[in-house]
Amino acid sequence: MTSLDHDTPTAPAPEAQGGDPLYETVARRLLAQIDVGALRPGDRVPSVRELSRKTGYSITTALKAYEHLEALGAIESRPRSGYFVRLEPAKAQALPQTLEIPPGPASLISADVISSVLETISRPGLVPLAHASPAPELLPVAQLHHLTRRLLREEPNAAVGYMMPPGHAGLRQQIARRLAGQRCEVSPDDIVITSGSLEAINLCLRLLCCAGDTILMESPTYSGLLQVAEEMRLRVVELPNHPQHGIDPDDVRRAIRRHRVAAALFVQNFNNPTGSLLPEEAKRDIVHTLNGHGVPLIEDDIYGELGYACGRATPLKAYDQGDMVLHCSSLSKTLSPGLRVGWVASHRWRRELIRHKFTLSTATNSLSQMTAAAFLESSAYDRHLRTLRATLARSVARFSEAVLRHFPPLTAVSRPQGGFVLWIELPRNVDGLELFQRAARERISVNPGVIFSANGSYQNYLRINCALPWTAEIEQAIATLGRIATWLSRRG
Repeated sequence: MTSLDHDTPTAPAPEAQGGDPLYETVARRLLAQIDVGALRPGDRVPSVRELSRKTGYSITTALKAYEHLEALGAIESRPRSGYFVRLEPAKAQALPQTLEIPPGPASLISADVISSVLETISRPGLVPLAHASPAPELLPVAQLHHLTRRLLREEPNAAVGYMMPPGHAGLRQQIARRLAGQRCEVSPDDIVITSGSLEAINLCLRLLCCAGDTILMESPTYSGLLQVAEEMRLRVVELPNHPQHGIDPDDVRRAIRRHRVAAALFVQNFNNPTGSLLPEEAKRDIVHTLNGHGVPLIEDDIYGELGYACGRATPLKAYDQGDMVLHCSSLSKTLSPGLRVGWVASHRWRRELIRHKFTLSTATNSLSQMTAAAFLESSAYDRHLRTLRATLARSVARFSEAVLRHFPPLTAVSRPQGGFVLWIELPRNVDGLELFQRAARERISVNPGVIFSANGSYQNYLRINCALPWTAEIEQAIATLGRIATWLSRRG
């Protein structure tokens, strides 16, 4: 008998103990058997019916557990044979390389390059592989529509008036409650509602930095953060960002010894574009180091809720003993990009953030705040997150398989542990910017790797969005990208 045999639920339930769905509980136990070698590569795992019988859970739950494990790359299905532990697990595939970073401040990539990319990918009619946002089909559009109509009917005056900073009290309470569940000591009074996470980061940088100051950032990192740094004329010291485990605490220590650092700005829960997740001990180490040197840390945690196997990833704020971490996030990647609801959480700098928010944009959309608060107050948000995580895991796995099938040899693809973007390293002689331009002519939008580095590195890299329903159009777009990349590699 396996370790799954004794787990029979006392009654049907939509969730397992601790709030995890049952299929994730079953999947984790099978993963544990694979990790300790009880199930080895090539072994056949129990059939769906057998797993259902052994665990006492439904066939639907057993099937969802296997679909989840298949999306994570732990098992594979073989037609008319069942499910097997992968002979060549995903971790055996080559990862995109982490490039060496010069130790000094980078010369920021030309804003003209980023502006040209943004202008191109915003054209209507392109297959949307560039924008890092989930397709409407993956979002609770009908529920949000119903909520919005109800709020306009029941609270019309509040919906059309200003909600001055720090913002909607009920929304701040819900955000604080969710952060408390991640060991973050944050009061609703410490939270300032913003128009998305990028505004939250803007507020933090304008509060902490002046032109000419030096900040620490990962490389690669989200191009929008680099644009903010460029506009503020900040000096950026880049730290290598490994595509699985993020930045190295020793690199943080070395950078602090070499430079006078005004702040650090990190995206370490399912980083965009790599999908990396900083290990817990490294999180604790980095926050402790920055706290000890009096360096504020701006945490962009916008993807933190979208872990495939782990669910909600622990924020860096959880390890903040000196109240030096400004936690920024939003609902743009999980609930609705169009709501434009974000926040920054900080006790130390709360008053200054409120003042900066008022002078920057006065207030965040009132109806959006009310809608977000109502959705978070219900259980619908957590149900939606569970479905979204599983959908994204399967989608990323499918996109990754298609890229590896269609792109030329020596292509390497990231293995995100959460979020929904893929970081792709092309053969060295393929110019990602030229591929981007040729793809646009084929009405396909992608992001060239050069915009994710302050110094214009990653010239033979791409980032693509996987938060899209798989269609014949998407499959054809991936095949077309692969054809262009193959032609460029042979031409070189």
